[in-house]
Amino acid sequence: MNKEVIIICQSMYHGNTKKIADAMGRVLHCEVISCERAKKMDLSSYACVGLGSGIYFTSHHPAIMEIAKTLQPQQAAFIFSTHGAPIQGKYHEPLKTILKKNGVSVVGEYSCRGYDCTGPYNLYHGGNKGKPNEADLRRAEKFIHKRFPQYKKTVHIPDGRHVGIESETCIGCGRCAAVCPMHVLRVEEEKCIIVKEEDCIHCKLCMEQCTEGAIAVKHTRRELIRIAKIHAKRTSLPQ
Repeated sequence: MNKEVIIICQSMYHGNTKKIADAMGRVLHCEVISCERAKKMDLSSYACVGLGSGIYFTSHHPAIMEIAKTLQPQQAAFIFSTHGAPIQGKYHEPLKTILKKNGVSVVGEYSCRGYDCTGPYNLYHGGNKGKPNEADLRRAEKFIHKRFPQYKKTVHIPDGRHVGIESETCIGCGRCAAVCPMHVLRVEEEKCIIVKEEDCIHCKLCMEQCTEGAIAVKHTRRELIRIAKIHAKRTSLPQ
């Protein structure tokens, strides 16, 4: 797990901002924690801290603002949020002001709309329905890739294969095997191994669960069609 970066998120109501935080955390292979937990930690060991919440009236959640005050000049931070208004205003400015006052460099910002059923939005059962959506999450991931290219991992996948595991990085936690719906993976001798690659449906749940970035899945459009044909007659998940 990446010990240089940590993401702190205060997500209320519908978990909008937590979805963004989790997407960023998967790319960085770092922890995503709550403000409550962050307040009990020494954050000074992290080179960069992600700070995010929904926008409440015109700024981030007060708990995020308080944590920002504890960061040190040698640290960097990135800011993210979800907001109900159709257009992103200058809602990040209060948080940026605190960080800059402490000498903390802000290396990037990301924001998108989030489902909101407060105030006038209740007149039509909430605004921004379905937000953040998959496109918003992909943009959040691209934001992280662009700002932190040093943390991007490339797992080698042998020719003719579609799934690759970097055994040197794998810690044998078993999270990937536990979440795989097709039982493609198994842990043996404290390492994850591939046992049924031909059954892989390329859902990438294993990649999302791997905290070390030790797994990769690749495919072409033609291969995806082949996968559909292989499983065309299947009526249920394997036991």
